[in-house]
Formats: sequence, structure tokens, C-alpha cells
Amino acid sequence: MDLNAASLLREGLLVRLEAGGLELEAGAVERVSTPGLQVLAAAAASARARGAAFRLRGVPAALADAIRDLDLAAAIPTEG
Repeated sequence: MDLNAASLLREGLLVRLEAGGLELEAGAVERVSTPGLQVLAAAAASARARGAAFRLRGVPAALADAIRDLDLAAAIPTEG
């Protein structure tokens, strides 16, 4: 999830948020950048504001470490 992927991710998440909550499989993430994390945090905040669910499943170590390092655990809900 680098800068280029963050833009595409944002567009896809906006469409999905219109339909309700989101549960995303994150197992294929190998690298993540700050813009990618910002997109995830914003999507999670938008879901919360709408009363919808948001969760990342299958979070690999690289993504979990980045979320922890930037102190975003409360902003980006994860599962495993």
C-alpha cells in the first residue's frame, strides 16, 4: 500500500462505504506507507460516523507494525 495504491484504495473504499460496513482481508499487504494508513484511518472514521462496521482481517506483521508504530491501533480496527 504505497502512495499510488492509496489513491486507488481510497476510491474503492468510498464506493464500498456507501453500501455499508467494511471488512477487508489484508493478508496480501507486504509494505505500507503513511498515505495508505491515512486512507485506512479515514475510512474507519467514516464508517464509525455512519454507524457502520470497519475491520481489517488477516493483518500481516508489516501492516500491524506500521499501525502500531504510528499509534493508529485505536483508529484502525484489526483482527488477527
